[in-house]
Amino acid sequence: MKQSKIKEIDPHFSENSYLVNRDLLKNFDPVIMSEKSQCRYDQAQGIFEIEVLGEHYQVHYPSGDVFNCEGKEFDNYSVKIIILRYLMNAESKANDTELISYKEFPDGALYYPNFYKRCIQVFAAIGNEMPDALKQYMETVKAVSLEKGDLSWQFSVMPGVRVACIFWFGDDEFEPEAQILFDKNLTKVFNIKDLAILGDVFIISLKTFAFSL
Repeated sequence: MKQSKIKEIDPHFSENSYLVNRDLLKNFDPVIMSEKSQCRYDQAQGIFEIEVLGEHYQVHYPSGDVFNCEGKEFDNYSVKIIILRYLMNAESKANDTELISYKEFPDGALYYPNFYKRCIQVFAAIGNEMPDALKQYMETVKAVSLEKGDLSWQFSVMPGVRVACIFWFGDDEFEPEAQILFDKNLTKVFNIKDLAILGDVFIISLKTFAFSL
């Protein structure tokens, strides 16, 4: 029996990075963050509401604490970090029409090997070994099918953050292949390390869903 190439769920980003970004949030105007991020802000309670891949979260202002939809703590620091980074840096402009790969972003070529290993290869393995789970996941996040590769979709990770995924099945001769593309406009929102966190959020979400079936 061929050994699976899907790695165990392993969040890469630490609590310390979350705490650093949490403490920065108070330096930003919550009303402006709400307008630019398209995230609802309850001024009376000081709470942002944001959806990430179908899951709802709360961000308390000015503390910067991020909680799940029930207002409870959780330990996925990749999700917490990307939410805070997005609130602080979001632009209200419409999505760019062009989708580009990770290595096309500034400094992307430098960090691409790690992104390829952690995100693209894992996505390809899930697509090849668990295609039905992948299709179900894409339905769950309301992805739109694209006419590229063997399987492909476009979806929003959070408001204003558009991603596309393309997959090609492997066979006895060739390994499965995949590509993850991002809205070019995100160059104005995230740096290359933020984009790695975004990829991590997507892959953790996908693996958690696939392993739960």
